[in-house]
Amino acid sequence: MIRSKFLWMLLASVWVQSCAMQTQQVVIQNEKSKVHEARMPATAAIQTPRPEIVVAQHGKMQQVPSYVAESPFFQGIRSDDLAMAQARVKPRAVRHWAKLGQRSVRVRHRVLRVLREEHVPDDIQVIPVVESAYRPYALSRVGAMGLWQLMPRTAKSLGIQHDAQGDGRRHIEISTRAASHYLRTQYDRFGNWPLAFAAYNMGPNGLARRLKKTPWQLKDGLLHMPVPQETRNYVVQIIGMTVLLHMHVLHFPEALQTVSVEMHAPVDIQKLEQALGLPKYELFRLNPQLHYREFLHHSIRIDVPNDTLAQAQAFDRTWKPRYIHIRVRSGDSLWKLAHQHHITVTHLKHLNPTLSRVLHIGQTLTVPAHGYARAVARINPLLSQGRRIRYKVRQGDSLWAISRRFGTTSQAIARANQLGTHALIRPGDTLW
Repeated sequence: MIRSKFLWMLLASVWVQSCAMQTQQVVIQNEKSKVHEARMPATAAIQTPRPEIVVAQHGKMQQVPSYVAESPFFQGIRSDDLAMAQARVKPRAVRHWAKLGQRSVRVRHRVLRVLREEHVPDDIQVIPVVESAYRPYALSRVGAMGLWQLMPRTAKSLGIQHDAQGDGRRHIEISTRAASHYLRTQYDRFGNWPLAFAAYNMGPNGLARRLKKTPWQLKDGLLHMPVPQETRNYVVQIIGMTVLLHMHVLHFPEALQTVSVEMHAPVDIQKLEQALGLPKYELFRLNPQLHYREFLHHSIRIDVPNDTLAQAQAFDRTWKPRYIHIRVRSGDSLWKLAHQHHITVTHLKHLNPTLSRVLHIGQTLTVPAHGYARAVARINPLLSQGRRIRYKVRQGDSLWAISRRFGTTSQAIARANQLGTHALIRPGDTLW
């Protein structure tokens, strides 16, 4: 009993000494703090330091330079939003940038030229990265097409045409000018670029309805925009990638300088490529708006590399195709076709080694290029690469309407689905 009482007294003594030491340390810290405050200038106590913008980079914290946040393009956007956006985008952007940047080389010179003519910031050049990964032939499952992924109805409202000479949604200058005008209109309507991007993604009327229900300002933060998650991610991607470009983490490669030249019909694009010393299909990569390989009825204006302009002009003056392709019609015969093209039946068979005695309607034949009235233009070879889409027929659809929406032809759709060009299709049917 005595030992127990002695032990309790010892523990109590130790506890009192510990409390005294802690109290003494608090007093000392308070005194140091008072001395430090006394030494500070009077103005320092009321100044609010600018918050540092930091993001994770491979496990390290990287400060975003102040000049990024002060850029006019980011005016009003919170610093922590800029940090968040570029942190989210960076890993994937850095991983895929080399391939994406290489795609941009052929067209970015023209994109920037149009953006400056339309008086919108150069930073808008990031949108094709997010929309199409700088693939002018990109086609979405809902029919959006081109660098800027314009829907058919939106394109029509912006004055973009789809005709025998090409699809304006794939035309670099035309689509960029239309997208720039559209974005500037949304900026003027909603007052800032993040909302303009949201309107571009989800439609201005849908955005206006949401803002009327839930008002939003830049100070509220990008992650609190009253829009669908997909649209919110879209805006964050654009802002984040632009920040990375301003920080010089990402760099666009130098763009190829091209010049526009008019080529008078008939034009054989394949022969022109050979004359200019360009790789196969390079002119179609430079001019994605083109439909056909041979342009026999209409003059065309195309872009060629600056250093090939003189060769292109010389080619236009001196070269014409020796042969063209025609399609067999009802009532045609070997003798009739040979007579029309001023050759013998033997010569016609020589030009078409696989030709049999029986002709089939729709069959394609090679003949001398004495006239172009019945010439058959061959489809742009890049249009068919990676563009097979399964589509569910809707009320009011026709093969022609569907072909216009997806930038192809009713014949191509019919052929892919083993249908006649005048076949009846019903809502709910599935087509390739």
